[in-house]
Amino acid sequence: MGSSHMSNLKKIAISLFIVSSALSLTSASSAPPSESPSADGELICHTDNPAECYPKVFSATEEFQVVREDQDLPPGLHVQLDIQTGQKRAKLYNPEEKNPELEGLPVDRSVVIVDQEESQDDKPKIPPGAPAYEPVGIVKAPNEKNEGFIQALDTVKKYSSPKGKSVKPGDLDKALEDLEDLSHGMYYGLQIAEDADALHTLFCLLSGPETAQEAEKPLTERVDFLASSILASAIRNNKPALRAVEGAWDTILEKQCVSNPKNARTPKSELYTNLEPTTGPASVEEAAEAHSTRLNLAVLDGLLKSPKIKEQFLAHDGMKNFLRILLRKEEVWDARKAKVARIVADTFLDEEVGAVLGVWPTVASVTDTSVCAEGGSDSLGEGCWEYHLEVISRDPKDAEWSQPLLDMLRQRLGSESTRRRDEL
Repeated sequence: MGSSHMSNLKKIAISLFIVSSALSLTSASSAPPSESPSADGELICHTDNPAECYPKVFSATEEFQVVREDQDLPPGLHVQLDIQTGQKRAKLYNPEEKNPELEGLPVDRSVVIVDQEESQDDKPKIPPGAPAYEPVGIVKAPNEKNEGFIQALDTVKKYSSPKGKSVKPGDLDKALEDLEDLSHGMYYGLQIAEDADALHTLFCLLSGPETAQEAEKPLTERVDFLASSILASAIRNNKPALRAVEGAWDTILEKQCVSNPKNARTPKSELYTNLEPTTGPASVEEAAEAHSTRLNLAVLDGLLKSPKIKEQFLAHDGMKNFLRILLRKEEVWDARKAKVARIVADTFLDEEVGAVLGVWPTVASVTDTSVCAEGGSDSLGEGCWEYHLEVISRDPKDAEWSQPLLDMLRQRLGSESTRRRDEL
């Protein structure tokens, strides 16, 4: 008896819910119940016997009928569901009809909102001294050791050692080509970046003087081009590799390149100082200088993602040299100017692509623009960037890259001005 009583209560509860829904659906109309859709419409037939077919849209009457699983129910019906068997029955809804089984039970047409439990802080507790979270994860090594990569890396390192003369030019070219192919992968990029001797050699090759033999090669086969491509690929979108370069950065920059002992040089002097254009317009040397600048910019694009290298770059007048490039008017510099504009935006101004704001610019634009127009070292300061970009953007040839950069710079300067006023 207990089981039967519980079954009746469940049926009553379901019927109550459906009647409440039906009331909501039909209360907007005071017209008498309309007839159910005709059964002369689309039929559902699971066998070849026409007598076993039934209408796709359920045809309701004033009596409860079983609803097939694949039948569509029109709105406004009185529907019952047996929660034990899952069988559904329906008939035309009669608002005047009263169900004796529902007598004495409350009818609620409102929406019931169930209070959510207070959210618990499910963040894992980090134990003291735990290493910082690394979204990149561990850079996994390939299943098989690449002997060609190891040999190529050894050849490159040997070139900058006292035994460098024993490395044949053809062997160096082959080693650089092999490393260039593999440096795009995170694992091999990290292996290159973790080898300070290999990095030093690559930076020396990047900034080394061009020999007559190298000048005869196609551009993409020259050692400076290959060195630039390896370095840029190794650190691009590879945070572990960039951190490795950052860790060995001071050693790499100060160590002399031994290719020409009579003309001692370091990657530091080449990477920063030689970024400044010094050749005359339309000279033979200008094309070579523009080529060298292109290769340096490709590497700097990734290096400046490092806070340490970025700070050092700013301290060595890096932004002044960038502005000097932007002020060149010869066509050979057009692609370099667009590259500089993108690096400045991505590194200092455009937060959406990862720029760290507040590092540069740190001073407002000058009010006396004659300082910028006269030339000289003062005209290359932070305060003159807005003036120069405004002048450059008037040239339709340069407006495509200069105007967006000018807009971002002004937005940044405005934000900094507002922040300073708030601090006061």
